[in-house]
Amino acid sequence: MENLPPWEPPMGGTEQVHLLGMLDRLRVTFRYKADGLDIKQLMFRLPSSELSLGGLLQHLAAVEDEKFTYFIARERPEVLLELTADGRDQFVVNPVEDPAGLYRRYDTSVAKSRRIQAEVVATGGLDTLSALEYEGNHASVRRVICDLIEEYGRHTGHADLLREAIDGRVGEDAPFDYLPVWYG
Repeated sequence: MENLPPWEPPMGGTEQVHLLGMLDRLRVTFRYKADGLDIKQLMFRLPSSELSLGGLLQHLAAVEDEKFTYFIARERPEVLLELTADGRDQFVVNPVEDPAGLYRRYDTSVAKSRRIQAEVVATGGLDTLSALEYEGNHASVRRVICDLIEEYGRHTGHADLLREAIDGRVGEDAPFDYLPVWYG
């Protein structure tokens, strides 16, 4: 048996196992980088950027909702619509926002995405066509998941820099035993 954290992709396996494992590892790592902060810390920005960890939590909740709820499950993306209503910038955190609400929105979005992901894997796999369409061609679920992996890769790097500037937390991955509420 491999002695790896539960969210670490296995050393061997199918393409599907590796893609979904890679996505979960990025989700867990990002969540760890953003974890345990107050609203002031969640709103912290570096002088060279408008990004904050709270803004990234909101943005990735919206992206999860867009990719899985809308493109894959073909349902109304409530989180995305809420975070972009009336021209709202999903990267901007309201200073009176409760940090628990930011975390809950993100965690709920990921939990829902993981349920949709499990349904797709059980019923059709990564070759299932999504609602994402360009010039009459629909992208596969594989393509949508690859796009989400790219999005997480970019923003997990941003989260590394932001968290280090806030309190010095560094590291490539979350601790071995770190499990967000949606994992499992």
